[in-house]
Amino acid sequence: MGNNMETIWEAKSEDVIKEMLRLKEEYGIKDFRAIELYGGDGHTLSNKMAEQSISFIGYDINPAKEEGFRKNVLNGEFRCGDSVKMMETMKEGEIGTYNLISTDAPICIYGDNYCEHFEILNNIYKLLEQGEKILCVFPVVPKPYDTDKEENGAWMKRRAVFYRTEQVNLDLDKIYEIYDVIFRNQKLQILERSFVCREYRNGVDWMYEYMYVLEKEE
Repeated sequence: MGNNMETIWEAKSEDVIKEMLRLKEEYGIKDFRAIELYGGDGHTLSNKMAEQSISFIGYDINPAKEEGFRKNVLNGEFRCGDSVKMMETMKEGEIGTYNLISTDAPICIYGDNYCEHFEILNNIYKLLEQGEKILCVFPVVPKPYDTDKEENGAWMKRRAVFYRTEQVNLDLDKIYEIYDVIFRNQKLQILERSFVCREYRNGVDWMYEYMYVLEKEE
């Protein structure tokens, strides 16, 4: 007998936005000027972040996503491009500076052998204005599913290297140190960090949103 059980998804976007706004107020972050480096069609979290922002730019490598993005993000600007390559090669401030930076990358291996947000976070400093506090947000999957499928083998290996553990399920507090090093290597001061559950799958809290309040060191 086949397994036809329906997958039930429960999004907690409102909790993510609530925590973002708490951090914004606590650290006196100005009106959000936002950039999403994996904009897609803007229907997951981008549209909700855009509602809290005075401007919102979304990058995506697929030009076919632009129509949906424009419908879902009314105050947004769609830009087509490979975000990872762009961030690696561009100069600081070349595409502007922002105080809300999101990297809502696919939870898999994709594109030119990229994996999740592992590559792009190394160049976040290029989007920050000196002396301005900003909020950087990105999804983390502590409990991935379908990990035993052959097509996910390479993805699991990349996760093991990045998180420095062979354990499939992650300790959310422990992996802070991975991201702390990434941001400190860019000479970014970490003022606060937190995480909020973003989505449940069949009752399992499989995806969280990590949030870092950052500032460029003098």
